[in-house]
Amino acid sequence: MGAPGTQLQPARVLVVDDDPQILEIISLMLDSAGYGVLRAASGEECVRIAIAELPEIILLDVQLPGMDGNATAASLSHHVKTRNIPIVMMTGLMGDADRIKALKAGAVDFLTKPLSAGELVAKVGSLARLKAYHDEAQSHREELLTEVAGKTGQLEAALEAFSRFVPREFLACLSKKSIVEVSLGDQVQADMAILFADIRSFTALSEKMTPRENFGFLNSYLGRMNPCIWENGGYIDKYIGDAIMALFPTGPGAALDAAIAMLRHIPVYNAHRARFGYEPIRIGIGLHAGTVMLGIIGHERFMQGTVISDAVNLAARLEELTKVYGVSLVISAQVLSGLQDPNRYHYRFLDSVRLKGKTATVPVYEVFDADPPAQAEMKMRIREGFERGVYEYHAGRFAAAAALFEDISTQGAKDRPVEIYRVRCARSLKLGAAEPALADGGT
Repeated sequence: MGAPGTQLQPARVLVVDDDPQILEIISLMLDSAGYGVLRAASGEECVRIAIAELPEIILLDVQLPGMDGNATAASLSHHVKTRNIPIVMMTGLMGDADRIKALKAGAVDFLTKPLSAGELVAKVGSLARLKAYHDEAQSHREELLTEVAGKTGQLEAALEAFSRFVPREFLACLSKKSIVEVSLGDQVQADMAILFADIRSFTALSEKMTPRENFGFLNSYLGRMNPCIWENGGYIDKYIGDAIMALFPTGPGAALDAAIAMLRHIPVYNAHRARFGYEPIRIGIGLHAGTVMLGIIGHERFMQGTVISDAVNLAARLEELTKVYGVSLVISAQVLSGLQDPNRYHYRFLDSVRLKGKTATVPVYEVFDADPPAQAEMKMRIREGFERGVYEYHAGRFAAAAALFEDISTQGAKDRPVEIYRVRCARSLKLGAAEPALADGGT
């Protein structure tokens, strides 16, 4: 029996009785009504045939030798292949207790012996239709589950794809489990460390390459830098051409460790580039820490996550200062004060800068843990004299500062910040005033 109203093949009925005459009579009744008939003379045989043939209906005698009808029904009801086959118990007069016992065993209906051909055919026909409805519903359910599973896989793939554009960490900051929960205007305020990294002289490098080579180079570079960020608890907020902006919810220490790891990997990357005849690259990194606002901006048709804060602007300005001073890593005082153990790192006070549009100056520091060993050793050796010279300069004692920087220079130290301050001191001695460095690249 197929879909309701459409008989693809006659329903098969398994008749179980240990009396050969009764078995023959019932088989003839069903056969004349167009049903296929299977026969079994015991409970054990019934179970074997039912599992192998999966009939649509089972007519089961209660009184059977060995495994009786109730035990047989219970066995069929607990088997995964036969538990949905309707079982009709055939018996003489039964009391309520016996009927309840049979129903608990798995029977769905009863036929009283001696059987009436009309009642037998009618009851089998009714159960056959119900079984067909059940089978069709089960088939639709399985198709639906398959379809849902496919769509679930597609949804998971889509969400995974979205996570490449909107970091999961960004969603977590907004207390969102997935991109589908994001709405225009969602926002939150948080304290974070911000990292800006940029390739030196990228424009000059880019002009020597084809578009394909440009994208290949950037992807090769970013593929090496990104793990340093992820492994230290940060995430990429955006790429700005060759620049990387990353956020660190876990604080300044994680951001500084990531920056040092990035810088230490550059010589490894340059060795790889040299094998293919490519020029070496250098990068500069700026770090700041402060309160930022993360949120969703744009339009209902197109929106994106972004970070808004003066802290972000300052981190970008610090990265620009690495170009001015010829150093690799510049951090703010907020990063330094936020470190659990500043003595883990090699750093020196570099300058006080004035942000464009701001009146207050901001102290900044160079961290040189990732410098080549000889250069780092030189900076440690001159650190005390250099910092004294910087403090003297900012205190307006230009002659004393000039003497300190001159002494460092005569020691043979090749240090760009020292040369910058020598020029500043000479200029300030003439003018009688110091001009704090601008974080937009001016001096």
